[in-house]
Amino acid sequence: MPRGDVNAAAGRPTAFWVGRTLKISLLGLLLLPLLRPDLEQYEGKGMSWRVLVFPLACLVIPLLWRATGSCAPYPYLADNLLVLVPLTDVLWNTLDTYDRVWGWDKVNHLGSSIIFAAVVGLWASRYPLGTVNRFALALGLGMTLQVLWEIAEYTSFAAGWSEAQGWGDTIGDLAFDLIGSLAGAGFALLAARAADESLEAETAVAYAGR
Repeated sequence: MPRGDVNAAAGRPTAFWVGRTLKISLLGLLLLPLLRPDLEQYEGKGMSWRVLVFPLACLVIPLLWRATGSCAPYPYLADNLLVLVPLTDVLWNTLDTYDRVWGWDKVNHLGSSIIFAAVVGLWASRYPLGTVNRFALALGLGMTLQVLWEIAEYTSFAAGWSEAQGWGDTIGDLAFDLIGSLAGAGFALLAARAADESLEAETAVAYAGR
């Protein structure tokens, strides 16, 4: 039996199991810096606040979905993308990629900003806000989240939990964040348009078969 049929028979779409795997992987990876904070790759990386904050990413979309009426369909794509940000951050720190690969921090900023903006844009697509408004909301909130990330990193440094970064590094991070937010907002528009076209096609087929 194909995988899709198995998941359908279980009453859960494939996206549900992908999300469950991502969340379990995140919580599993966070156990390592919690149990072995003395590992060299975790020194000066502020892993203590990551262990406390990152699990909340697993709850944001589910709680927001329930708070807004639990309207179908469930936003699996937004949920899974949001969990992907802390998951990859912990993974790269565990593999010591930030120190071993030049420029990897900027690549990660680009990727996370794309995801943050896309998540906001995908959520906004559930409401009749218009294309321009949804793009602006995704871009604005996406960048706001990245600025908050930089503030969190500075707070971590001020508290002595991580190493300091120069202003040039911060400006570079924000520049990549802006590029990523623009790309993420655009992706959300395209994804929402594709979903609408798919729904219209399904409706037309259903109507023609009546």
